[in-house]
Amino acid sequence: MARRKQLNGLPNDLADSFFSTLRYWEKGYMSDWIVNATIELKVEKIQIDILNNQIKPKELEIKPILHNVDELKGIINRVTKHAGFESDFIKQAVFDIEIYKTRQLKCKTTLIGEYGEIFDSKDYVEKSYEEFKVFNRSFIEKGLEILKKKYYRLKIAILGRRAFGKIKYTKRLVNRMK
Repeated sequence: MARRKQLNGLPNDLADSFFSTLRYWEKGYMSDWIVNATIELKVEKIQIDILNNQIKPKELEIKPILHNVDELKGIINRVTKHAGFESDFIKQAVFDIEIYKTRQLKCKTTLIGEYGEIFDSKDYVEKSYEEFKVFNRSFIEKGLEILKKKYYRLKIAILGRRAFGKIKYTKRLVNRMK
């Protein structure tokens, strides 16, 4: 028997998963990528359609964000099947994200079910700490990034786990520990 109450927490789970520290891509977490990209494009609001893998405005459809949005479809399928529904029960899943000048973002997740039920999340607020360029990087910056990746791969191949020593904390982890 289908249990609709289990779907009430799904929007919050999606936002928590998308902005968690497990979603790291090369230079930063998803909040860092979104905030830095929107600052460069001078955009204050974006909308991410999870099921169709689309981002408005289109300029923000970059690999780090799209890759992690694609993984959220699996979470939706698993939760709906576990609750006793078909995997296509959720017809629309959208993140509405506002970005503030303080490098904070507020995300509101909205899911719409097969019969028009609306499942909303609480406002999810996340702060971005890492600053980096997303667009229009120079040829030298791209080349240095490729060399850096190859250097670390070689270092790991030669030294294995001893290549890096102790784990370094980012500002995000330090602030969460307070």
